[in-house]
Amino acid sequence: MYKVMIVDDEYYFRQALKISLPWGELGYEIAGEAKNGEEALALMTQLSPDVVLVDINMPIMDGLAFIQHVNRSGLSTRFIVLTGQSEFAYAKQAVQLGVFNYVLKPIDEEELRGSLLDIKHLIEKERAERLELLRLQQQAIENVPVLKDRLLHEWLQGHGTAIDSSSFMERLHDWGIELYGPCYRVIVIDIDPITNFVSGENNKQVYKHAVQDIVQPMIPSLYSSASCYDPDGRFVMIIGSASDSFEQMETICETVRTSVQTNLPCTVTIGVGNGYLGMESIAISYKEALYALKHRFIGGGNQVIVHSRLTQSGMKASLFSIERRSSLLMCLRIGNQSETETWITDFFQDALAKKASMEMLLVSGLEMVSTCLEFLDEMSQTDQIYQDAIRSDILQTFQEMNAFSQLESWIRNLILNVMAHVHEGKQTRAVKIVEEVKSYILNHYGNEELRIEEMAKSVHMNYNHLCYVFKKETSITINDYLTELRIAKAKELFDQGVKVVQYVASQVGYADANYFSKCFKKYIGITPSKYINHIQ
Repeated sequence: MYKVMIVDDEYYFRQALKISLPWGELGYEIAGEAKNGEEALALMTQLSPDVVLVDINMPIMDGLAFIQHVNRSGLSTRFIVLTGQSEFAYAKQAVQLGVFNYVLKPIDEEELRGSLLDIKHLIEKERAERLELLRLQQQAIENVPVLKDRLLHEWLQGHGTAIDSSSFMERLHDWGIELYGPCYRVIVIDIDPITNFVSGENNKQVYKHAVQDIVQPMIPSLYSSASCYDPDGRFVMIIGSASDSFEQMETICETVRTSVQTNLPCTVTIGVGNGYLGMESIAISYKEALYALKHRFIGGGNQVIVHSRLTQSGMKASLFSIERRSSLLMCLRIGNQSETETWITDFFQDALAKKASMEMLLVSGLEMVSTCLEFLDEMSQTDQIYQDAIRSDILQTFQEMNAFSQLESWIRNLILNVMAHVHEGKQTRAVKIVEEVKSYILNHYGNEELRIEEMAKSVHMNYNHLCYVFKKETSITINDYLTELRIAKAKELFDQGVKVVQYVASQVGYADANYFSKCFKKYIGITPSKYINHIQ
């Protein structure tokens, strides 16, 4: 309901006016009345009427003077002037003062009703417009951080340099970003993966803002800075400096890391890009900071990683050599879980010991996935359940991992699941026979006189049928299987420190050392003597 005040020096006129119209139906209520302008002016603040019906000709303070006083006070009250025919000239002056309308006395109720409805519609429209303006203003205020982040993202991605530096700095200034160079450096801070967030993602968001609160006060006044969250939720700081030394930044980053570890139930890894001259270099420093951050994959989180200090001498040769691939295939074919797990553990321990680069680890992961695919294809099971595990975007899957242990766990699960899937299932007689033959070979491979005829007798099957069943179930011949096993066992002896080729050959069933050397080179890629020299 809108409030109305009646201002007229005639008492009975005021009373009649109060009952002459259905005020409630029109959307109004009578809030008060006054007999002159001075009395009405005293009531304005108290009543705050939306509409005032005011007579022009009143004692002490007439209607026009009253309207002038109200206008000067800044109130948004609407006026309808009540006037007689002889006061028409004053009514026109009232219109010039912003009066909405004037109604001649004696009052025409329909005319007054129409004016009141018109005012109500006008007030409703103005209020709706004010609410919309307030909404837009609030929306603009709420969007300022988003727009700031978008502008900084342009810079980090190198898109901001499409315009000249001065223009871009003006855009930053317009959004309240005071970042002065001419040297710049980027720092990326990321919360380390935590599996025990009490309330999941909501708690993580709290930690992110807590980290931000720790970081920002630590930037000394000699640097300017701007910050945002990148699309992956990492906190990014662009630091501006008058010189390219940035002497305190690494110390500040270490202080931030320690403070987070001490005060929050999480840790952070901080990637630090190099400092450069010119705003166009920000994208370069950002990429360097991300690259540095990614190296927690190997060394774990809770550290400050400076791009310029990353070793450039990481292992360049392949971790997944020919002999490792052959050995993994042998493990998959034999299906012994403990031996396979040992192979996996040894591989990743060796990678750590050799300080292999992150890139080499990812390449080796892809090669192991390829070996699993080869094994599945060999067993005619490439269309089985592991299609989902081995996807075309496997490299992206690896790159999204944040720790060395994640890669090891993923590869371990894949290899063991592939092996289990192939070897499990109904144990038919053929499968049992093959397993018995494998066991027989494992126990007698050192016998140089070992023959397939003996294996056939041990499982009560003729020579030809055993060869057929074994090849059908394993996709390789018995002789190939025996040779692969003998070479694998020979390699184990060499790895244990045995250096005499003739002795190793005899231990794995070869009377002729030269023939053994040819077989070894065929499967491992190098001769036994070179292999011995390689591992020393």
